[in-house]
Amino acid sequence: MIRSLIIEDEMPAYRRLQKLISETAPDIEISAHLESISSSVAWLQNNPHPDLIFLDIHLADGLCFEIFRQVHTDSFVIFTTAYDEYAIKAFELKSVDYLLKPVSKEHLERALIKFRAMKKQVKPDLYELIDIIENRKTTYKTRFVINVGNKIKTVETSEIAYFYSLEKATFLRSSNGKNYPVDFSLDKLELLLDPGYFFRISRQYLVNFSAIKNIQLLSRSSIKIDLNPPSDDWVCVSNNRAPDFRKWLDR
Repeated sequence: MIRSLIIEDEMPAYRRLQKLISETAPDIEISAHLESISSSVAWLQNNPHPDLIFLDIHLADGLCFEIFRQVHTDSFVIFTTAYDEYAIKAFELKSVDYLLKPVSKEHLERALIKFRAMKKQVKPDLYELIDIIENRKTTYKTRFVINVGNKIKTVETSEIAYFYSLEKATFLRSSNGKNYPVDFSLDKLELLLDPGYFFRISRQYLVNFSAIKNIQLLSRSSIKIDLNPPSDDWVCVSNNRAPDFRKWLDR
């Protein structure tokens, strides 16, 4: 029996993967389902490490790579994620496989065939993979090209106060209060921008540190932010992002 672990914070994605595994590989036993970095670290510190980990990259409390900064493992890893901005070739070389959501039965079967073959050989270097990805992400976007009518305008990243989503579209608000549509989702922007300056405070807002005018603690986990230029909305940090937001402020 092959012991496995699923680290996935979206319940529908977990149920789908669980069902596909049971249909595709009945010899794979799912030892546990975990939803966050903190719970994964605690589990790995207190249980025998599995043969295989199915791992979502973007968890509610951060990128999954933080798990491996706190716990060393030699488990094989199959990444499952909705994001395709990462170094796919690196994943292919240094992990078992890299599956985009929604994971298909065909792609899972292919990944498991690869896993069974690799299991008999030298294990891929997961930590070299993390190093490759993090080094790749040290180059961040410095300007955006905006279409304004029949003209093209460029906006330097340093001139952007924040990005926000509205009715399935994404906009930037510049430091002088002008709004422009951008061709990136907030999820993609979160990967393209320097995290030293920009932080995703909620599903709707990605803010530049320089645009934060005032921070008000409404309760232990509720944080309100006043932005400059001001937003049209009541802007709060999501409860699940509040701990990381505090750390980000204290960099």
